[in-house]
Amino acid sequence: MSDALTELKTWVRYTADDEARLAACAELIEPHVPRIIDRFYEEILRHPGSSSVIDGPDQVARLKTSLRGWLNEVFRGPHDEAYAHRRRAIGHRHVQVGLPNRYMVMAMHLVETEVGQVLRASLEDPLPALDSVQKVCCIDLALMTGTFVESREQLQLDTLHSLLVEHLRVAVLLVGADGNVRSATRASGLVIAGGDVMGRPWTEALPTGLLEASSLERHVERGLAHRREVTLPRVDVSQDGGLRSFRVHVVPLEHELARFLIQIEELTDAVELEARLRRSEALAQLGTLSAAVAHELRNPLAGISGALQVITRTIDPDSAHYRILVKVESEVHRLNDLVTDLLAFARPGTATLQTVDLAQLVDEVVELVVPAHPRVHVDVGGRGLAQADPNLVRQILHNLVRNAMDAMGGEGTLKIDIEPGRIVVQDSGPGIPKDRWVSSFEPFVTTKTRGTGLGLAISARSADAMSATLRLKEGPMSGACFELCLLDRPAPISS
Repeated sequence: MSDALTELKTWVRYTADDEARLAACAELIEPHVPRIIDRFYEEILRHPGSSSVIDGPDQVARLKTSLRGWLNEVFRGPHDEAYAHRRRAIGHRHVQVGLPNRYMVMAMHLVETEVGQVLRASLEDPLPALDSVQKVCCIDLALMTGTFVESREQLQLDTLHSLLVEHLRVAVLLVGADGNVRSATRASGLVIAGGDVMGRPWTEALPTGLLEASSLERHVERGLAHRREVTLPRVDVSQDGGLRSFRVHVVPLEHELARFLIQIEELTDAVELEARLRRSEALAQLGTLSAAVAHELRNPLAGISGALQVITRTIDPDSAHYRILVKVESEVHRLNDLVTDLLAFARPGTATLQTVDLAQLVDEVVELVVPAHPRVHVDVGGRGLAQADPNLVRQILHNLVRNAMDAMGGEGTLKIDIEPGRIVVQDSGPGIPKDRWVSSFEPFVTTKTRGTGLGLAISARSADAMSATLRLKEGPMSGACFELCLLDRPAPISS
């Protein structure tokens, strides 16, 4: 017999005499059981809360049969551990169906009252029997309500645990001894290979790229062999032309249902932010240097350009010296363009955000650049508004369209798609290799033989100034595809 049941019997002074008295009363109670049961459910059904768990006459009929069995056990016993187990199950069942524990108290009071009336009418001295009934009802109620409280607390903890697990932003897979996933957090959908992971081998649940980049199978074997946690601080995985970064933990477990867990935390945003901060610091230093160099070059270039113009006026255009001076002047103009770009890079503009019509800005740039390239077919589609600086957007678009024209050699198709907060510029040129996508936005990187390599770097900084993003992406055409994502709603007001 359990300590709890023994303690309860000791507390209410329940003895073998009480059990004998209850057994002797069983025959007296038996004829009244149908009436007591009917009275019991008549009273229960009067309370509004019962309707939420009792769905009709069929269920009431089943419950009446259960109550008959319960009353029979109250009087006929034996009141042992098996009896106590069945009472605890009643409390657990109340939690499952959602009935408050007050229904158990009310029900016990009603049964005790009805049985008491029968015993008072049937026995000359009903007090000993009534005392025994009161004791056994007290034990029953203690067992049922005790389990009710424990089960309700466990249910609340399970619910809270489920909420916590469901909203974790970290992917966790629990893997059984068979290598299949036994449980997973909701966030696992961010990294799994697709579909439901439950019951699948963990190596199939995770993307091949992540498995290969981290050599995860080898690390899992090592962790299990040594019964020690294994942490991979950073795993970089190429995906959709970009890079995703993860931190991976492998934790061996001592549990009959789970042999180990794999925890995967995405670091992509943090890594990108860190890279942007480092790039901003480097660009700031480079900008300062560029400004100094530009200022040192601009005045001498102006003097050289002026001198060349004076000299060329005095030389015969058919002279060999004239042609050389023209080439020199062309190089001076190129250097002057470089100085202009250096100054633009060194002094990124401040953005003044306002509602702009993206289609109108695109039309303005197209009308300015395209006439010089009559063999290029231009396809502009869509409309949309954005919160942006119109001058910075024009600057970015001018650079993208001009680059596209140069890449196509003056012949091909330029396609510009517009939607709220987004412009996509793509061309039919040779494109940019994927391994150069990231470096394309770095200063002084160019595929042109005579380019300064600052156009995309300046455009990227202009986009940053508007809290926008400029990136390369896959497109349906053969050439480069640039996407400019702007705010499509008013920017929040900082306090």
